[in-house]
Amino acid sequence: MKIITLLLILICAEINAQSKDAKDFFENHAVYRKVNNVLSFIDKSNTVLLNDYDKSVIYTLVTPIHEKAYVVSLENQMPTKYIKQLKCFKIKDNRFVVFLDRSDENFGETEMYKKNFELKTDELVSCDELFKKLKKNKLPKIPENVFAYAVFEGNFVYLEDLATFDALQYLEIEYDLNK
Repeated sequence: MKIITLLLILICAEINAQSKDAKDFFENHAVYRKVNNVLSFIDKSNTVLLNDYDKSVIYTLVTPIHEKAYVVSLENQMPTKYIKQLKCFKIKDNRFVVFLDRSDENFGETEMYKKNFELKTDELVSCDELFKKLKKNKLPKIPENVFAYAVFEGNFVYLEDLATFDALQYLEIEYDLNK
């Protein structure tokens, strides 16, 4: 009986570990929904799939622009700037969410910034694993893409700018057009 209980606990822990998404990392509902949209885009983008980017490590980089706006982008290369400010979260083996913590900058000290970009720090992992995997990556850089969002009244986020490959596929995700 103890063996069966132990197996059930291990299976539940593995299923729980596999089902992580941005909700596990960000406190703000509107922010994590938008980051989850970008994570969904990885599995649907023709550019990602046709160029086999999906087989490599991809991280979703969340970069606050100021206390009420941020950019989400997809990356598969080693970051060269702001390495000390990066906070990493592991989604699954080859998928990470990376947050560029700008709390030490002027706008990062405001209450609005803290409210919009509060993190669940118990889910933080060392970025070392991501950096090691990125060093082994042989695929070329993912094309430039920008998913820019503005936070409106703290609980609503809207797509402010979309300059990305496969833009129509992303809009289908963003506005639930496939349902």
